[in-house]
Amino acid sequence: MDNNKASMDNKAYLDQIAVKGKVKSGPIFTPMLIKLIAAGVVMLITMIVVGSVISSSNAKVTQSHERVYLRISKLGDKSNNAPLAKYSKLLRNSDLRAYASTLHSTLETTNNKLSGVIGTTGVKTSGISAEVTKAENANISAYTSALENAILSGTLDRVFATETLYQISTLIQYENESLKKANSQSYANLIKQSIQDLTTLEENFNTWSETH
Repeated sequence: MDNNKASMDNKAYLDQIAVKGKVKSGPIFTPMLIKLIAAGVVMLITMIVVGSVISSSNAKVTQSHERVYLRISKLGDKSNNAPLAKYSKLLRNSDLRAYASTLHSTLETTNNKLSGVIGTTGVKTSGISAEVTKAENANISAYTSALENAILSGTLDRVFATETLYQISTLIQYENESLKKANSQSYANLIKQSIQDLTTLEENFNTWSETH
């Protein structure tokens, strides 16, 4: 009997030691840990969103400069099939021919200078974005079609003046937008000069259109 009692006492003692030796484990995700994880997720999402916004903004700035470069390049093209070079030679009015010649010369000069500084804006002339390229190709195509149709209808001078005035006005608008985003002084100076030259030509073409 005493042996049984002793055995029971020993067992109780051992059980008591085992209970004391157990380490109480708390929940894996404590309120503090959950807060830290949530804060990390929010920070990560914020960084992604901000990065996306900055990337989009930079792309728009680059495209603004690309549009100016490509518009000047296409309008100032001196090849025989380029609309300004081709159809200006067919104009009847001497004043309009003179304005067209001055415009073409101005664009060609600006384009030559622009080729040397456009890189300072981050624009790669060999990698103009597809969006800008498509838009400028469509513009030059529409300009060419309008002038070609004018020849067939015998209204080249009047249509040339109107369509070319639109090209000048639009280019000035693009240059002003690009100028606001320019971070290159050499590029900014060139665009300012171009705007000044084109504004004079815009007035000439506008006056001619109103009086003919």
